[in-house]
Amino acid sequence: MKIAYVGDFLNHGKALVPTGTSIVLLLSMMEEVESIDVYCPVQNERIEPITLPPKIRVIETYRYDKALSLMKLLRIKRYSYDKVIFNLLPTAFGNSSITNAFGICIPIILAKLLGMHNIEIVYHNSVFTNDIRKLGYTSIYDRFRSGILKIIEASIFKNIPTFVLLRIYKDRIHRALKNDKVRYLNAEYLEAVATVFLNHMQEKDVILLERDKKIPTVLLHGSWGPQKNIDLGIETLDRIRKDGLSFNLIITGGINHHFPGYEKHFMEILDRYNFSGSYKGPVTEREIFPLFTTSDLLLLPYNTPGGHSGVLEQAKFFEVPTIAIDFPEYKEQAKGVRTVTLVISENFYDAVRDFILGASRADRISIREKLDFTLENMKILTNGGS
Repeated sequence: MKIAYVGDFLNHGKALVPTGTSIVLLLSMMEEVESIDVYCPVQNERIEPITLPPKIRVIETYRYDKALSLMKLLRIKRYSYDKVIFNLLPTAFGNSSITNAFGICIPIILAKLLGMHNIEIVYHNSVFTNDIRKLGYTSIYDRFRSGILKIIEASIFKNIPTFVLLRIYKDRIHRALKNDKVRYLNAEYLEAVATVFLNHMQEKDVILLERDKKIPTVLLHGSWGPQKNIDLGIETLDRIRKDGLSFNLIITGGINHHFPGYEKHFMEILDRYNFSGSYKGPVTEREIFPLFTTSDLLLLPYNTPGGHSGVLEQAKFFEVPTIAIDFPEYKEQAKGVRTVTLVISENFYDAVRDFILGASRADRISIREKLDFTLENMKILTNGGS
């Protein structure tokens, strides 16, 4: 089977790099897959070394915010691929509304105008599933854009097999459209796969952690923007510090590139509570592995979920105790997971304080079993969704 993958990939792109890299690596592990051509954005400025499996060929094809560069993706029609898999979200092609609108129309053009019947889409959030106002898109122009996007997405969902990563999203779209082709893809642990490969741990059955620290390490990690409630997280930790409890704090991740103005507020909060020294900035995919295996507690203080949480899946894979706000999305992801605690924001302080008082986490983490589980789930992309 010859596959074309379209979307972000390691060293090429931004938001969907962990997901895209993990999907491609898992596809390369399948015996039935002969080759994977990765059609991705041009190379980033910061490069992370990786030795790719021989099945994978990276083809730099388009540029963020350059609508005309996306025309190159139509060349996919020339080749005899068995599957063409797009990895998309509404803002997958940069900050330009025109480029993003054109970008998510590419699968429709290939399928409906050029007659390709082997296209699938992995789609991460939608105006049918998420409240764009809570995500920070609050202007009149944003409402206009969401109306156009809704028309495009409806066409995608009705005409092209599309996989969403949450059952509740599949159900929401089905209630809105009825005759849709949206399916559920179980993406449990997915975003952790890339960092496992980059640290050459994919053949390990288990890894053992040294747990002799007396002071727990608390981690705040993500792409920071209006969707996240950094205020709640930092104010909670400040109260706990004033209670006389000790902890080490690490804050990692960049500012969401769609909200560059959020950085000022972000740094003001850290400075106000004297936590600015804890901010380490963006980390590479390789660094995710040591970051999550040395942290004792992950906090997810969000205002609203932006979809399936990749950070939560990374935490689940590495069995990091996690305290998150109780949203339907996270309730679905955390079902049956003993390491994840969901609380309302009013109880966030009590939950964090109680954990720090009696902090503990697993010292033995399974690797191969989880990779096999995720690999089996990804086979839905190659078997036609059956």
